[in-house]
Amino acid sequence: QQRLMQDIRELVDKPYPNIAYHVRDDDLTQGCLVLSPEGQPERHISVTLSPMHPLEPPRMRMNSRLVHPNIYGEFICATILRSTDEYTPAYTLKAIAIQMLSFLCSEYVEQEDYSGVFIKLADYQRLHQDRLYLYGDEDEFACSHCGFDAKSPPRLSRRRRRQEPRTAAPVANDRAGDALPLSKAYIDSLPDELLLEVLQNVSDFEHLASLARAWPRVSQLVRDHDVVRQRELQCFCLKQTYKELHLGVGVSVTKGRISSEFDLLSGVAVSQLQIRSSVHNIPFSSWLPLPISWKHWRQVRGDPVPALTSIKGELRGAENAPVVTVLYHFMSDIVVRLNEVADVRATTERGTRVQSTLTHASEKAIESYFHLFHILVCMACEDPSIVEAANKLLNGFAQGRRSKTDCPNLAHLLVALLISDVQVTDELYKAIITEAITRNVVWLLDRKGANMPELSFLEADAVSEYRLKHTFQGSLVSYRLLMFSELFRRTARPPHSSPDAASDSTSSTTTTPAPSLSQTRDELFARHGAPPPGAAAHLASEVRRLHLVDSFPAFLQEMGLQHIPSAENFTSLLRRTVVDSM
Repeated sequence: QQRLMQDIRELVDKPYPNIAYHVRDDDLTQGCLVLSPEGQPERHISVTLSPMHPLEPPRMRMNSRLVHPNIYGEFICATILRSTDEYTPAYTLKAIAIQMLSFLCSEYVEQEDYSGVFIKLADYQRLHQDRLYLYGDEDEFACSHCGFDAKSPPRLSRRRRRQEPRTAAPVANDRAGDALPLSKAYIDSLPDELLLEVLQNVSDFEHLASLARAWPRVSQLVRDHDVVRQRELQCFCLKQTYKELHLGVGVSVTKGRISSEFDLLSGVAVSQLQIRSSVHNIPFSSWLPLPISWKHWRQVRGDPVPALTSIKGELRGAENAPVVTVLYHFMSDIVVRLNEVADVRATTERGTRVQSTLTHASEKAIESYFHLFHILVCMACEDPSIVEAANKLLNGFAQGRRSKTDCPNLAHLLVALLISDVQVTDELYKAIITEAITRNVVWLLDRKGANMPELSFLEADAVSEYRLKHTFQGSLVSYRLLMFSELFRRTARPPHSSPDAASDSTSSTTTTPAPSLSQTRDELFARHGAPPPGAAAHLASEVRRLHLVDSFPAFLQEMGLQHIPSAENFTSLLRRTVVDSM
């Protein structure tokens, strides 16, 4: 009921140009939608909102007479009005009304029964104009509820008069002389805390933006206190924020890969409304709460472990693994997905594929990685055994315990670096890189992998350019994952002495300490789980740049190694990894 009222209020109080909505006085679920397409008569549509709104689309009937390829009498053939994959609870009533206006105004109309087939609306109307004569020459529809009358010329109707601002008449004060003197109060004297409370309750975003433009102090508060982002942190189904509901994301496991669209959804929508799909109707099986703010985390802190345990149950071979490894797995899969997005973008730039939202998709992947990192840091701060296990894993690896029994997944080792107290050194990274190359040998030689069996031949040359080039090209995904992990580490926990480390992807590995986990957690809470300002766009851009890295020397430089091995020494190392993998 609250979402229903919210949708109606948005459409009535903040009308879109050429759209008017009238609510029936006796029934909120019944309404009149009047559309005024440019250069066309007004059109009247009867609207019936479902008792399950917004889980089900509204029912709309066209009352006006018109010729349109997707309108048959009163029936409107539009996928957004069907309970199919095209409809989502994220749609507001206003969004649907705008779609209907576009439906009538578009020069070309897609045929609902023939996907990808478009016809020109004007040509169709000329060919089928005779359909109107079957019903009479004129549209005679009139509505007693909203005052619509097709026979009347366009006018400022009752519904539109309601939307116009009214100026109150001045009231004479006959007893002005008897009034006590009033002390003046200035809004500028309000402390930041009270002014922020006022800003949080400005329901119309346009009003907030106008106030910020007009008053520099408000503009500064909006920036400093993340006001805009806080407004965006809301359930896509119920349209309520993290201050009112517990928010999280839907998670699915497919063929051993953990994924999420990271569309914010409330626990109420999952448990009571049985929502099991994202905004774009991609199904999920589990719901994982996010920390977001201190208050929100205190309310949901007991829920992540059961959620991660449920996800772990869908992963083959993870029965005995600690719950935190699910986060390691999830974060690693996000990096793989991020690189896939960059690959698609590269294809687009070569002109072989068209997709317009890739930049946003990669930035969203970066933001989702930060949300998972926030969960990991919160859990690690409250459970010291998580950090102890990460330290043990890394120290053991540095001391030579590098088998798949000791370290089943190198990607998990990289995530453990983000919360570990172990200092990152050239020696540690060289060990990780060497182990990655060794584990990739089987893939390199396998016909079903990189299909480079010639690399099994150990040539006698001191330097083999062929081996150096093709060993790198055959395992690009592994090296990109390593480069991103180092890039993220410098961004998420930058050294105290080098606050700009995140902007220098080629800086050498530093030995100065990173912020403590509690400091990192508090910074994430201050940003409501988001990356630092500008970091998402920067990291997404860096991921695309890293795809241009095509050799081991450039890769080692990106990893921050202070001393790059010579071509001769690295050729010798690559030969040893082939022998060690046998």
